[in-house]
Amino acid sequence: MIRVVLVEDHVLVRSGIRHLLEARGPVRVVGEAGSGREALALLEGLGPDLPDLAILDVSLPDCTGLELCRLLRERFPGLKVLALSMHEDPEYVRGFLQAGGHGYVSKAAVDHELLDAVLAVVRGERYLNPGLAMRLALDMVRKEAEEEPLSPREEEVLRLLAQGLSHKEVAERLGISEKTVATYRERGMEKLGLQSRSELLRYAVRKGWLKG
Repeated sequence: MIRVVLVEDHVLVRSGIRHLLEARGPVRVVGEAGSGREALALLEGLGPDLPDLAILDVSLPDCTGLELCRLLRERFPGLKVLALSMHEDPEYVRGFLQAGGHGYVSKAAVDHELLDAVLAVVRGERYLNPGLAMRLALDMVRKEAEEEPLSPREEEVLRLLAQGLSHKEVAERLGISEKTVATYRERGMEKLGLQSRSELLRYAVRKGWLKG
């Protein structure tokens, strides 16, 4: 039996989701919360007897689904987290997955896809309903087409930084000053629209810079 906690601020929506899951699959809803604060208190109160999955509405009264997802993944690392939302913007979906979420289902598809999503996530898979997956793929293609190309030196510096080298180590490897390394890094990051080292690392993984 899959044990689930529902986090949704509308009582009638929670009731409908609970009925849908328990009537159609091997699912038991073991707790419900109407806010992020209530969800944290509920899960902490369960102690070691954590459920398998938390299903979150991403628009809650006291926090966003992204914020709550990060908190849940930090405090309860064994808990799977699935988003259920009307928001279908690719950036929001991508942000939820980057925050540690395991799946994302549009509320428009809840009747015929939510149980599939629950079963997939509990099996250890990631789940996006097909429409969202297509939008994410198209958005990725668009972003790559809009990227200003890096100069060979900018790419070289960013590759080495993504591999974990410090500015000093990159400077020594390339025979340039640390200030020059910082300049290439700044220009390259600006061209790619990246704001942090973690974003650079994700970009490097996506581009295959870390292979071999």
